[in-house]
Amino acid sequence: MIVLELNHTDNKTFLRTMAAVMNAPYNGEDFIEIHPPAGTGIIKVIDLADELQVLLADVVFTKRLIAKREQSDNRYYVLHFEDVHINDTATFIVGGETLQKKQTRHAVVRLTSNVFSNTEEIAPNTVVKAVKVFFSEAWLKKYLGLGDNVDGLQKYVSLKTACFDIEPLDAPYLGLMDELWNVKKNDPLQNVFLKNRVTLLIERFFTRLAAKMKQFEGKPDMSEEDLHRLVRVEHLLVKDLSEPPPTIEELSKMVTMSTTKLKKRFKEMYGSGIYTYYQTMRLQKAKELLLSGKYSVKETADSVGFYNAANFSSAFKKQFNTLPSQLIQES
Repeated sequence: MIVLELNHTDNKTFLRTMAAVMNAPYNGEDFIEIHPPAGTGIIKVIDLADELQVLLADVVFTKRLIAKREQSDNRYYVLHFEDVHINDTATFIVGGETLQKKQTRHAVVRLTSNVFSNTEEIAPNTVVKAVKVFFSEAWLKKYLGLGDNVDGLQKYVSLKTACFDIEPLDAPYLGLMDELWNVKKNDPLQNVFLKNRVTLLIERFFTRLAAKMKQFEGKPDMSEEDLHRLVRVEHLLVKDLSEPPPTIEELSKMVTMSTTKLKKRFKEMYGSGIYTYYQTMRLQKAKELLLSGKYSVKETADSVGFYNAANFSSAFKKQFNTLPSQLIQES
């Protein structure tokens, strides 16, 4: 078993800590290599200007790993972009609230803060590919223009384990993560490129988070339990858009809420019915894939669960007033 007691606010300290517990050589470089019996892979850091620090991990841990970070008054945040293949179990504890995932792909973006204690425990043979960005509350206020208004973020963080499933790690996120790994070290513009990609990751998360947090406003009569249930329903709908969504009856059982209440509350929070929301999300993802220039119309249709190209084109035109093929030509 590997136990990490984390209290660092800089990544070089983290590398030294990780190297010590995993018996890996470390001479002050910006990376360490993990070798058996602890696991295999590499962990490296990128120090950027403006108080941003970035950690990249591509590791298979062959021992059980427990990472603990205690609550602190010195406020800072970690933005996690995580693609984790859980072959057994993974347990997350935030401020005493526990979430367990079993035999699944945990591909999400989440923001944590040391306003709560955090513990992560993953079983042996877990595959982890992640980008983690560290920044202070002062950085958030300065560079995101929040001023003293961080109530939205505090409300998000206060969701604790429910926030784990709000933002799926989709194709645009994965593409930016791959670009961070593939940058050439001898490129004279390396730091400019890295900062650009990290900034795009951060901006995409906070832009999408701001839109979602608006859904939580003006709901004084909605209990925290119901809020958590609705967040989970939304995640279940969009976590794999290539497959048909669960039925309303199935969703109702999963979150222990009556179908009538679920439909009513979901529309109150997300502004549309459950299946209308699902349709909007998969067409929005299709638009992002088409605009990337990497996918054909057929590939895009397949990736969002349309197995009939004509149906896909019809639904896409109804949503965006243009055909998928026209969008490709225009872009």
